[in-house]
Amino acid sequence: MEARYEILPGLPSTGPMPEQFSATGMGKHSEGFVVRFHSSAGDPWVGNFQGGLGECEGVYREPGLRHLIVVSAGQAYVVDPEERALVRTFGGGICHVLPVPDLELLVFDNGIWLEGMGASGLAWKTRRLSWDGFRELRVAGSSLFGEAYTPMGDSWHEFEVDLETGEAVGGSYNGP
Repeated sequence: MEARYEILPGLPSTGPMPEQFSATGMGKHSEGFVVRFHSSAGDPWVGNFQGGLGECEGVYREPGLRHLIVVSAGQAYVVDPEERALVRTFGGGICHVLPVPDLELLVFDNGIWLEGMGASGLAWKTRRLSWDGFRELRVAGSSLFGEAYTPMGDSWHEFEVDLETGEAVGGSYNGP
């Protein structure tokens, strides 16, 4: 059975204490992004996930696996809901997550480069594409299109990423 979840508006006032998750070990006594998990292993349980430096929040299925990826203010936690266990953390400044179901891929945007996660983990990471941010991200076939920001002239530059390889053309950053 596939694990189910629900995002809660805050910590529950009754019931068992929530499981605390922090990428740094800090903030475990503060309310973060709160998720209730319903698994086949038994009673539902609640996770309290401390945030990172981004704005993105949500829960996503890890491609090809039974794990869930919880993103709390840009910090990603890969969780095994059946075992109530943290598998790993990554990110910290995630701005956006773009699911690409046709390719069994999740694309993570940190405002500077993009990373694709597939069924076997990190599939690719682009070179730096932007000075500070992306907009208009969209998928067409096996390509991701968007615009990357540069403060020089306060402008946006188009780019394209091959979703199978992570190879990129364009963008606003042309440095090393």
